[in-house]
Amino acid sequence: GFPGWGIYCASKFAVAGFTESLAAEVKSFGISATVVYPGYFRTNFLLEGSLNLAHSPIDAYVEARQMEAVHQTEIPGNQPGDPDKAAKALIEVSEKEEKPIHLFLGSDALGMAENQLRSIGEELRKYEAVSRSTDF
Repeated sequence: GFPGWGIYCASKFAVAGFTESLAAEVKSFGISATVVYPGYFRTNFLLEGSLNLAHSPIDAYVEARQMEAVHQTEIPGNQPGDPDKAAKALIEVSEKEEKPIHLFLGSDALGMAENQLRSIGEELRKYEAVSRSTDF
């Protein structure tokens, strides 16, 4: 997640959970479901007018304001992802016999996922004893 983007991130997590369950529910019918995690692609998504930001921002949320500023001033026009290549990748994956449940598009999305998995792995190891201590 990113500071100031909680609602956006929560909705993405909800879609991922829904897709995981849907994939399990329809697998026996030969149907697949894939959640796509796109990185930053050069689209109008971050252009002025496409984002609804706080009308009365709270100055104490420094990290949130900084992240908003980055998304408004530094990222637009500098996104590494090519939308045409993303479309081709989606078509390519859709034509495969075996489709992924999770598909990360863009080197930035892949890097964020790898960092998240590494962080979760570290927490699993750090708190393994606590986790196991709750069993009968």
